[in-house]
Amino acid sequence: MGERRKARRYEVYLPLQVCTSRRRPAEFHTAQLRDISRTGVYFHSNAPLEPGMKMELTFALPTEREAGLSALVRASAEVLRVAAIADEITPLYGVAASIDRIDFVRPMPANAAA
Repeated sequence: MGERRKARRYEVYLPLQVCTSRRRPAEFHTAQLRDISRTGVYFHSNAPLEPGMKMELTFALPTEREAGLSALVRASAEVLRVAAIADEITPLYGVAASIDRIDFVRPMPANAAA
């Protein structure tokens, strides 16, 4: 099977906050971002997610290393695929998701990132 991606993926290793509920109180958990493109993300999560699930993702993307700045990124996404990652001590899942909307917030000091 050939490559089907429409956008270039960038390998990144950043902490990611995942909100899987629009109810109050909202349900949050942390994950590890592995790659991103303008149309999708792939991350590792300890929480089992289901295909079709809607979620809000938040992470800080470094912008200027010398200045210590980062841009806060918020995205609405939908889970496409979930696969258990073998040989892990605790359950770990690889999650592929499509991005419906992405917003970049102005650069902020890196130590203030959420």
